[in-house]
Amino acid sequence: MKPSDKINLKCPECGEPVQAHWKICPVCETTLAPANCQCCGSPVKGNWKRCPECGGRLSCADCGQRLSTSDMTCLKCGSRSAKDDSSESEFVDPITHIEFVFIDGGTFMMGDTFDEGVENELPVHEVAVSAFYMAKYPVTQAQWLSVMSDNPSTFKGDNRPVEKVSWIDAQCFIQQLSDLGKGERHIYRLPTEAEWEYAARSKGNEEKYAGGEQIEFLAWFNENSNGKTHSVGEKRPNGCGLFDMCGNVWEWCQDIFDEKAYTRHFQQNPVITDEGTNRVIRGGSWNLDAWSARCARRLAFQQELYGPGLGFRLVREAGF
Repeated sequence: MKPSDKINLKCPECGEPVQAHWKICPVCETTLAPANCQCCGSPVKGNWKRCPECGGRLSCADCGQRLSTSDMTCLKCGSRSAKDDSSESEFVDPITHIEFVFIDGGTFMMGDTFDEGVENELPVHEVAVSAFYMAKYPVTQAQWLSVMSDNPSTFKGDNRPVEKVSWIDAQCFIQQLSDLGKGERHIYRLPTEAEWEYAARSKGNEEKYAGGEQIEFLAWFNENSNGKTHSVGEKRPNGCGLFDMCGNVWEWCQDIFDEKAYTRHFQQNPVITDEGTNRVIRGGSWNLDAWSARCARRLAFQQELYGPGLGFRLVREAGF
């Protein structure tokens, strides 16, 4: 490092000149900056307020203290406004035009909090998820065809959710989209089931269905669907601005299905990745009852199988 670089590095608390390899300020004992950005991992300097690569905030906007926790809460003043406020509240993929909503990370009680479910929805347990972007709607047939060559759906319609899509098919779509978008800093994937439930319940609120208790206003299910899927966005959104999280079509998640998953979850960003071919699906569908559309409902489905009640929704990782 050049001498001129050393002069520019200062303790964010007291302003004392520091060196890049120092762990603490020798004057005020403040913990100094990590060597890398919390969002994208790029090298950063001690006096930088934002990462030049991803725009992530490195210091608290309120008090200037260096941020070091994954949820971007300031260790000094406790401000939640210290999270990366450069994140767009919404994002649109330039190829498919899939719309994404930014979901703040947080902690919630995951599982059957209404005591109406089955054993694999228990025990109710505390889970924390990091921030992410969730697609407003299930992937539609028009969006699918902007990447893939054929439409497998039974109920045709550009704005209807694509269905008869296996977990493997969803992975192919994600890979193709990534290949088309080379050079863009976007990482797409299926949601973990913890992310899915947190987002469906409007960031972990006590909600039976995605948006509240009155399912007829929130979802297409067997009592109102007339035996078919419907165009996305026709029912009310939940508190995050997400549509069709319950009903219309089941949605694939990343996780391998485990009946005992809730006894094995890590507290932070849990996901089950054991060997197996049964994957988690969430949300219920047009041909099943209201009980199946509960936010807590989790079901196993073979990853190579598909059906007219099964689609998917994308997550975009925050920081990309």
